[in-house]
Amino acid sequence: MYVLLLTLTLAVLHVSNARISEIPAPEPLQECYQRVETENVDSYIGSLYNWHCEHMMSGNLSSENTETSDPQAAEYIKQLYEKSLTIEAAPARRKRQSTLPRCVRKEYRMLTLEERTRYHNAINTLKRDTTVRPNKYDVIAAYHTGVNNARAHGGPGFLGWHRIYLMIYETALREVDPTVCVPYWDSTLESQLTNPSLSSIWTPEFLGTTQGAVVAGPFANWVLPNRSPLIRNVGIDGEPVTTADVTNILSRSRYEEIVTSPTVPARYDIELQHGSVHVYISGAMNRLDTAAFDPVFFMHHSFIDYIFERFRAKMTGDPAAYPTVPTNTRHASTATTGLPGGSRQIDGYAASLANRVTYEPVPTCSAAAPSCGDRFLVCQTSTGRCLPTTRTTRARRNVDNPSTLDTCENPTFGQAIQNDYCCSKTCDTNQWAMIPVRVVSVRPPKFQNYSSYPVTSGQLNRERDIYFPNSNSRIHKYIGGRLANPKTFKRCTKDSPAGQVFVYSNGINYSGYYKEYVIADHRQAVSVSIGFVGMKKPSPGDGVTKALLRAHDSCGRVCRVLCKDPASKQFKACSGAVALSDQKPHMYGASYDDAVMDLFDYASDGDCPRYNTDDFYITFFCDYHNKFPYSHQRSYN
Repeated sequence: MYVLLLTLTLAVLHVSNARISEIPAPEPLQECYQRVETENVDSYIGSLYNWHCEHMMSGNLSSENTETSDPQAAEYIKQLYEKSLTIEAAPARRKRQSTLPRCVRKEYRMLTLEERTRYHNAINTLKRDTTVRPNKYDVIAAYHTGVNNARAHGGPGFLGWHRIYLMIYETALREVDPTVCVPYWDSTLESQLTNPSLSSIWTPEFLGTTQGAVVAGPFANWVLPNRSPLIRNVGIDGEPVTTADVTNILSRSRYEEIVTSPTVPARYDIELQHGSVHVYISGAMNRLDTAAFDPVFFMHHSFIDYIFERFRAKMTGDPAAYPTVPTNTRHASTATTGLPGGSRQIDGYAASLANRVTYEPVPTCSAAAPSCGDRFLVCQTSTGRCLPTTRTTRARRNVDNPSTLDTCENPTFGQAIQNDYCCSKTCDTNQWAMIPVRVVSVRPPKFQNYSSYPVTSGQLNRERDIYFPNSNSRIHKYIGGRLANPKTFKRCTKDSPAGQVFVYSNGINYSGYYKEYVIADHRQAVSVSIGFVGMKKPSPGDGVTKALLRAHDSCGRVCRVLCKDPASKQFKACSGAVALSDQKPHMYGASYDDAVMDLFDYASDGDCPRYNTDDFYITFFCDYHNKFPYSHQRSYN
């Protein structure tokens, strides 16, 4: 205890006397990291696990409690919950008449044009209905924020909590139009495409805009309660759910083998795998506190609920029994969900709730019967699967190679990332400071040959590329010989000469997220890039803002973080959790303009500016070890 108090005291003293300084990683974050301490990263994607742990951290650190929201809003959610319990359950014959018939949920593309139009209209009706402040849609979405996110994520309550939440949302839609049921988006269909972001689901008939503010489609020009536009950055990072993910989950036989806990391997964790779609769509979906404000959230969770139901139908044991795994008090079976109406975590597993919905499977096809029943799906006769058509090609009746549906090798590479610049409830670029960061990238393991060969005695030696670490003894000793092959996103079958490394910040004592990327030269054994990552500006005087800084490459491999030691000026492994103070001279810019001009001193020599390396506090080192870089480090102080 004395050591802990001394460490925290020194950390506080350090913060008060520095512009940027390291602080201890939040305890919930470190606990989450340690769950994969014994797992090799060849079995799960590191950046996805980072996202998972960071959102567990945000929910547990949140001071916002949705239970204390507007009483009118709470009463509306309570009424929806109670009404959802009156929906007809199987078997269909009941002694009393139900308020609403049982819902049949279909894959989004299997809705008829009329069904899809009714569904979109019902959502927009909720968004326009201000009889409950600020509107009915936003009131429902707001219950997926704050402390409720700690109740909804990070434990066995995940599946049941979202089942109850989905029923509440569906009931609201059916109050507008009783024919409407929430469709599911089976994103494994997109995962079969070389470029999933080109799927026809991202057209005005369906989900609309993929990049930046949503200005096309049924949810065009939507505004969130914080007055930020609805934003997406589809396909820049993350990926849709893969068929392998679903197969892994369904290969287990008990809930205890698929819910988040210290005993469940990452590749079987349904909550972890679901996060990839949040990252893939990004924008509002990238943060759990804003995710539900994009209607695609509910279709994604309808698909996760479908996987839950498929698992429930095949599992051993009682499907209504709450999983008995090591967890926290918020995920105890009798703990509250935080949703008005008095529901408990165990209630989400009830058979009566499951029986109020049925799922219609995605159609299959064959060479003899190649129709997929919709012009937006095309038959891959070799597998019998129906795949999405793309925005850039004409639909054909069948296709044996899904990559032929694509016309661009990598449409998202180099695309701008649109940030919302929101700090808690205010969205303004002027609230953000820009921190320069250095990114050191080791050549990826899969990038074996750049076809640049040495010449010896006039002879070209095609057996080894001069840049490849294994071709150089000293480089191989310190770099090449330590490389592992972490699991990567499906699209990363090989590495290209140029790659992306995403750098981002996640607020600790404020709610805010900022993401950008740098370009890495994969030809070189080691390359160096610079970038800038945003963080909330500290208040003048004693104000300090705290955030977690992280980086990973576009394939999902996580980088280690190094902080500059104030005494030796050398970079050493650190937590990546930092505090920013207003003390001068600043090691950050008050704007992007300031950050660049501080780093490159044009004032001293306009023709050849001085490169001010003193402004770097953070260096990300991107290599490829077989262990998650933070799981085994208990303390960084």
